Amino acid sequence: MDKPDYELTAKQKKFVAKAKKEGFTVDYGYSGRFMYGRKCPSVVCHPGEFGFKGCSVDNMAFDMVYYMP
Repeated sequence: MDKPDYELTAKQKKFVAKAKKEGFTVDYGYSGRFMYGRKCPSVVCHPGEFGFKGCSVDNMAFDMVYYMP
């Protein structure tokens, strides 16, 4: 998903800006743990490659999903 079909919060906008500035692809369709189908921006990468204060993280085998609910 190239653009969100929902309104980004201020913190999500900062998360997306940092991810794009660092060259990561942002997915706007991720639904993390306890989100019950709600979507948010996320970045998939190797552990330690990306970080953002307050974001959540899911382990996906060799990669991590960093997302901002």
